[in-house]
Amino acid sequence: GGYEALLRQRVAERWNTGDVDPRIRTAPIVIVTFDLARNGAVSNVTVLQRSNISALDYACQRAVLDAAPFPPLPPAFEREVAKIELWFELKR
Repeated sequence: GGYEALLRQRVAERWNTGDVDPRIRTAPIVIVTFDLARNGAVSNVTVLQRSNISALDYACQRAVLDAAPFPPLPPAFEREVAKIELWFELKR
């Protein structure tokens, strides 16, 4: 719900594709996974699916790291750690 939207917004605001060749208009989807602790700390940030454009893959991973830490997980969330998967799609 609202927490997911906040998480996506914070990462999107930090996704900087300035180092990606401007001639590249689209690319395969990049999937980044990470663990989100109850207190909002991030760990194990991994590029699960690469685009084969190293600057783009790095930019996606960097967006998550730069957006951290996140607000604490909602009290209704029952586990101590959430496994998060974000998909990044380059369209210019």
